[in-house]
Amino acid sequence: MINYSHIKSLQGRLTVNKILLYKIAYRMLENSTPLNIDCGSLCGKACCKGDRDMGMYLFPGEEHIFEVLPEFFDINPTGVMIGDIRQLLAVCSGKCSRSMRPLACRIFPLIPYISSTGRLFIIMDPRSLHICPLSRYSDIKTLNQFFVRDVRRVFRILMQDREIRRYIEHLSRILDDYRSLFSSLAKTGASEEIIS
Repeated sequence: MINYSHIKSLQGRLTVNKILLYKIAYRMLENSTPLNIDCGSLCGKACCKGDRDMGMYLFPGEEHIFEVLPEFFDINPTGVMIGDIRQLLAVCSGKCSRSMRPLACRIFPLIPYISSTGRLFIIMDPRSLHICPLSRYSDIKTLNQFFVRDVRRVFRILMQDREIRRYIEHLSRILDDYRSLFSSLAKTGASEEIIS
């Protein structure tokens, strides 16, 4: 016989553990930024503008950190699945309380990537090419290296959670597809039309 109360208790503890992990991650990234200046001044804060269908995806269980939704964003379910996780989209009004930003906002334009050998890398998110001039016109070496280090440290901690690690593994295969697409488009000369 299955003890459902035990399962519910275990799920509750897993949620609490994720909340603690995300609080640690948020704290580690609180004052860490891609540049030593406000990078939003380069692009008119393009990554902070969203609508019902554009925003930043939440990482698994991250929605639980927001007991009460901040007034500057909503969380919308999407039809996008990464592995067995349905993506939730944080949609921002364009003005936020920096201390309440979701993880994807804090690490943008970077993303964790797990290689086929299981090694963690922090890379420029290929999905950010059409939004972020840092992704389009520079590489990770030109970013604030303390920021890159902080993002790497955060994901070393977050990947201790099996669900988050599995999610990043699935996401990495999707990122492989993006990188392959952009690489083949660049060879044909078509990438400029698509990313501009």
